[in-house]
Amino acid sequence: MSVSPSSEQWVVGRYFDGNSSHSSEARANVVGGCLRLEVAGKAKHYPADQVRLGVQVGSANSYLHLSDGGVLESLDVSGLQRLARELKRSGDSWLQRFEVNTRLIVFSLIAVLAFSVIGVLYGVPWLSAQIADALPVELETRIGEEALANMDKLWMEPSQMTEARQQEVLSAMAPYLRVMQDDYPEHSLQLHFRASEALGANAFALPGGNLVFTDDMVALAKNDEELASVMAHEVGHVVHRHSMRNLVQGSLLVFVMVSLTGDISAASDMAAGLPALLASLSYQRGMETEADDFALAFLQQQAIAPQRFADIMQRLDPGSANSDEEKDVASGLSSFLSTHPPTPERIERFQTLD
Repeated sequence: MSVSPSSEQWVVGRYFDGNSSHSSEARANVVGGCLRLEVAGKAKHYPADQVRLGVQVGSANSYLHLSDGGVLESLDVSGLQRLARELKRSGDSWLQRFEVNTRLIVFSLIAVLAFSVIGVLYGVPWLSAQIADALPVELETRIGEEALANMDKLWMEPSQMTEARQQEVLSAMAPYLRVMQDDYPEHSLQLHFRASEALGANAFALPGGNLVFTDDMVALAKNDEELASVMAHEVGHVVHRHSMRNLVQGSLLVFVMVSLTGDISAASDMAAGLPALLASLSYQRGMETEADDFALAFLQQQAIAPQRFADIMQRLDPGSANSDEEKDVASGLSSFLSTHPPTPERIERFQTLD
């Protein structure tokens, strides 16, 4: 004679009938492949396919959901899991097993971190480039005009150079600017001069094609070809739409930080924002390489010695200054270096190709 398998161990908890918030003391075990539930001295039996183990979160109670809408709640999580296994309905208990499995937790944490790092370092730049390239140039131009107007209000003043000097520089740059404009007609390239103590010796490109040279940058150059090499570098930023890519990347990085932390305020928190800052600096270095490539090709096309770019970059680099006077000048150039890091490798590249 065969004997139906049964569990002699009872799981004690509270029973909710699903119709009210009232609960009753209850206990349950497995008899003959069915769940036996005793409530107030009365027994109910549920086949295995009518019982489902609920998901436990943290240290909260665990549940057995019953087909009639009732729920058995218990602090005996392992007991409920045992009942579910005996009922061969443990398919929903993987989350509970995961929660207490240290190896799985560590593995998942590493996987999430790896995925996040790869996404930030490679996915965000790629997606940013796709989005930036899809945006209309008209939008980029409008953003650039507004940015120039705001910078004029906050950090810049009209150039202190004489009209004659400005016209002299514009005339010297015009042939080079015309060539690049013809090659990239979708961008409206315009050269502007500004005075700014805050920016020091600086040159930068705004979205759409506005190229800004500070008076100190013009004064730093020893010849027009040095200015032409810097201008070609900045046009490289325009052609590759780096400003728009930076805007998109910044937005995507905030989205990533919010997704990981669950709190939008964490995006501005120093600890939470440090990885995003480091990634952003990495993007800047990559963009500088693209702009250098553009400048180098243009200099070679125009028969300008690449050494001209290396010369002015060395003057911008505080580490390459020798005299005290040069060091004083270089100390005011940190604003340029913060976005245009003149690494020795970049300088050496232009020197070796002279």
